[in-house]
Amino acid sequence: METIKKIEQLLEENNYKCNADGRKFIADCVGALAPRPLDPEKWLPILEYVEENFGFQEGDWSVYKTNRRLNVATGHDMYKLPEFDNPVLVVFSGMMTAHLCAFEAIRFYAKKYHKLLPILAIGKGGNKGLYEEVFNRPQGLMVEAEYQAYLNLLDQLAPASYVHANEQVCADTDTSGNFDELYKFAKAAEKPVTFVLCSGNFSYDKRLLAEFMLKAEEPQYSDVKMDFAIAHCPIITKLHVVDGRLSEIMLGYVAASIGPMMKDTITFDGKTSSEHPERFLMPRMEDVDWGILKELISEFSNMGWPNYSEILYGTDHKQAVLDIILADLRARGSFSSTSYDEELRQDLEDYIKFLGGRYQGKEGFLTYLMRTPDEHYF
Repeated sequence: METIKKIEQLLEENNYKCNADGRKFIADCVGALAPRPLDPEKWLPILEYVEENFGFQEGDWSVYKTNRRLNVATGHDMYKLPEFDNPVLVVFSGMMTAHLCAFEAIRFYAKKYHKLLPILAIGKGGNKGLYEEVFNRPQGLMVEAEYQAYLNLLDQLAPASYVHANEQVCADTDTSGNFDELYKFAKAAEKPVTFVLCSGNFSYDKRLLAEFMLKAEEPQYSDVKMDFAIAHCPIITKLHVVDGRLSEIMLGYVAASIGPMMKDTITFDGKTSSEHPERFLMPRMEDVDWGILKELISEFSNMGWPNYSEILYGTDHKQAVLDIILADLRARGSFSSTSYDEELRQDLEDYIKFLGGRYQGKEGFLTYLMRTPDEHYF
């Protein structure tokens, strides 16, 4: 109670800011808090409900318009991707599960079509400031930026010529967002591109599409043809890394993925009450039982958006900010500046053992992939 009173006093002094700087201010004054114990019997059914309603899975599709043309975004099991025209597997989202999901997709694409699936790693930030001490280090696996962390990890699994083939698109650190990086890539490609989005996050699919499909309708992007597909990633709770097991960090990602879905929306036929719509109102969102998700969204969101619980649950602004600050401090207590690297290395070692050994360059990479086990890792 003393800690909460101190936090409330600091929030009052800092005008209840809970953006990256506001959360860092509190963390510098108070320090991290111990993460909460999480019962799998309680949380796994909730995560399954989230996947059912917010994942974009095998057979799902959605129509949107670009440059006076109807496009269809499609959902696919990451193990059952169809043979796309000019595909690029986009590895991003910040979750340190995306690289392993991507490699599984790459393996099975190679097995089925005898082709290498090109990859593009994107993402500049680091969970809105929560991971500042991790990314701002001179060396390590998870350093500098999200895309760099993914490249560093994929370097442990594949030849550099393959991993870094499209890295130049990320060299410009002034890009304004993930969509703009994809647009820049498609423009440089000078041909239609199918972006196969692989986030490593079972709950992120519909939010991605809700925002990307709306952006794609803007006139400034009409000079390129970009198609979107989702490589749906399953619920992952067996890894060492904190993102890949039941934790404050994992639940924070899920809360951030589903919380915005009713905020600043516009219907596919153009109806909105928002002055600045940010995403489409995706099918079935109005049928979701948001009560099931109240604790998840209100008490585990650690990325600084109080209006999710305000809109969905009528939560008082100051209470919503306090909830975010507490979640942020508990998330900070879930990792250290070096624990990410240690846990990621453990996961890589386990995965390489499952594959039957690291790629050594003695045979072609495609041949190596086709010789890896037929079993799914996830």
